[in-house]
Amino acid sequence: MGLIVNADDFGRSESVNRAIYETFEQGRVNSTTLMANMPAAEEALELAKKGGFADRVGIHLNITEGMPISSGIRNNPLICGYDGSFNQAFYHNTKYRLYMDRQSIDQIRDEFDAQIRRFLNLGFTVMHVDSHHHVHTNYPVFTALKELSAKYDFDYIRLSRNLYKGGSLPNRIYKHFFNGSVRKLAHTSSDLFGSYKDFISYPREELKSLVKSRTIEIMIHPMYGEDRALMDTDIPLSEEIFDIEGV
Repeated sequence: MGLIVNADDFGRSESVNRAIYETFEQGRVNSTTLMANMPAAEEALELAKKGGFADRVGIHLNITEGMPISSGIRNNPLICGYDGSFNQAFYHNTKYRLYMDRQSIDQIRDEFDAQIRRFLNLGFTVMHVDSHHHVHTNYPVFTALKELSAKYDFDYIRLSRNLYKGGSLPNRIYKHFFNGSVRKLAHTSSDLFGSYKDFISYPREELKSLVKSRTIEIMIHPMYGEDRALMDTDIPLSEEIFDIEGV
């Protein structure tokens, strides 16, 4: 039981890498996940070694930003633009977040495979899996990921967001079944997952009680704001909120 505070987007840029390094130094996070296709991935490795957290780096699978590693997917207009880079076309179309043709699923699987291989070739070993823009929570993308589970023996896969109150009934039903599938696919998963905003807006006493009995993952996206203040995208990171031991 306890709290996982994961810094997403490691490897995205030199600035993001430095922000994540600083959050580790300050004890604000205890996990991070790498965008293996991004140009700052190698620098991320050096910083992780320097900071002593290379054994707490998982993979942040990505098909919405930057260039693919594999070649086949670059000609798919649902996923890549004319220059071969990811274009987010499927991500902004509800139909394709629920259904894709078999060729597209195969191409996503092959791209994920290439990103995982690069991650491992860099020397990382922790198979903690999540994804940029939570694309793995879309049914066809999760289908692609499932087809790699036997090959890579995933330690952990991030749930669909469920640390919040409310939401439509169809959305809650989808999350329930999706999260059940995640728990079958990996050795472990959290009981609850949410954003930094979910975390800081959740009733404090209720959160303390939850952490004692359940495992909670919180994602943050460290970056620098004005005067090099650490931010989660556009929300200042509190210096007190990340008391990993006792919340």
